[in-house]
Amino acid sequence: MEEKYYWVLGFCCGFIAVVIVTLIIANIKRKKNTYTEYDERQVLARGKAYKSAFFVLIGYIVACALVNVLEINWAELSVQMFIGLFLSTAVFVGISIFNDAYFTSNKGRKSLLGSLAFVAGAECLGIAFGEKTFVTNGIANLDIIPIIVMIWAISIFVMVVIKTIIDKKAVEE
Repeated sequence: MEEKYYWVLGFCCGFIAVVIVTLIIANIKRKKNTYTEYDERQVLARGKAYKSAFFVLIGYIVACALVNVLEINWAELSVQMFIGLFLSTAVFVGISIFNDAYFTSNKGRKSLLGSLAFVAGAECLGIAFGEKTFVTNGIANLDIIPIIVMIWAISIFVMVVIKTIIDKKAVEE
């Protein structure tokens, strides 16, 4: 049970660190006046992507609730919610990427590809060198979160690569 408290403490510290870094980056962008600006078409496409991601999340939560009512325990509640979070963000990012609404003209894809490759690689290393049990008594536990993050990062990476290939072929034609 003590290990779970360390996990919660680590999660809270990580969350606080992400918030602090985000605030620092936002402050730097505000001072340099380098906000990301989207045109009207991109704003509308992002709105549709938000809507789609929201409905996917609602559908996923309903499916989890129905599975719970049927007393099929496949994962801890926190794991189920993390999967829903990553699923909905992947849907939003995917729809935005394929509708040319994720990147602006002043924001390149290479920076996202690099950070996604770093996240996927770090998660692979963490999985490879960690002594974790991903399933306890037939139920996925919190140790499976790195695998979920890795799948999420790789899926977005693949979507960006596919969109880059599609755009290059469209320019050639």
